[in-house]
Amino acid sequence: MSKNFYVFRNNSKHSIYAETELLDILIRKGHKVLNEYSNKVDIIVCIGGDGTFLSLVHKCRFPGTPIIGINTGNLGFFQEGSPDAIEEAIDAIDQGRYIIQNVKPVEAHIFTKKNIFKRMGVNEVLVRGTFSHIAQFEVSIENTMIQKFAGDGILVATPVGSTAYNYSLGGSLVSPDLDVLQLTPVAPMSTNAYRCFHSSILLPAKDTVRITGIGRSSNGTIILSFDGKTHEFNNVNYVEISQSETEIHIIRFEDYDYWQKLSSKLL
Repeated sequence: MSKNFYVFRNNSKHSIYAETELLDILIRKGHKVLNEYSNKVDIIVCIGGDGTFLSLVHKCRFPGTPIIGINTGNLGFFQEGSPDAIEEAIDAIDQGRYIIQNVKPVEAHIFTKKNIFKRMGVNEVLVRGTFSHIAQFEVSIENTMIQKFAGDGILVATPVGSTAYNYSLGGSLVSPDLDVLQLTPVAPMSTNAYRCFHSSILLPAKDTVRITGIGRSSNGTIILSFDGKTHEFNNVNYVEISQSETEIHIIRFEDYDYWQKLSSKLL
C-alpha cells in the first residue's frame, strides 16, 4: 500500500547520500515523498543524528506521525536504521514489522505578569538565571518547597533525555519504560550560606515542579533551554514543569533492545 513520506536530514555528505538512496527506494516501491510536513504524511524519515532528530521534532511542532531515524551521526539513540540497510528498514515498515515507542516530552509553563507561555522539550528543560549571575531559585514539588537553590541552574529531564545533558551532569540513566521525571542541579553551590542538593531527584511524571526566582534571580528575567534551544523570558513570576500529554512516536524494529543500545552507545 502506498504511503506518504516526509524526509528530513542534516547537511552532512553521509546524510545527503543516504537521502538519495532512500528517495530512489521509496519511488521504486510506489511511495510518495512530500516536500513539506503536513497531516497527510504517514511516515517521517529523519536522516542524521540525535541533534537532527530533535531539530525535526521542534520544526514539525512535536508531530504525531511515526518517525523512523536513519543514523548518520554519532550516538543515534533516537535513530533506528543504518545507512547501509535503508531498504531493509522500508521493507520492515511496509510489512508492519516494527513497534512504536511512545515518548512524552517535558513541558514548561512560564507564568509572567501578563502572559502564560508554553514550551516543550523531548530531552529536557533547563532553567537558568541571567548569564552574569548565579541562579537563585525556590524549588517546589507538588506545592512543597524542597530547596532554596543557588548555582548555575536546574535541569528537568525525561527518561529518554537521561542519556543527554543530564548524564553529563552526573544524573542517573533511566529506562524509558519508567514514568518519571528527573530533576538535576547544575553546578550547585555548597557554602555556609547555601546548602544545595548535589544529586538528582526522581519524581513521578504526574508531579509538577515549580521554580521561582529569589534573591538575585527575583528580577523576573529567566533563561530557559529546551533541547538546547534557548529563550529569554522577562517579568516571570514562576515556571511550572511537568510531563506533557503530547506524544511523539518513534519506530523501532521488532528486535529493539534499549539496554543493548545503551551499552553499545554510551557505557
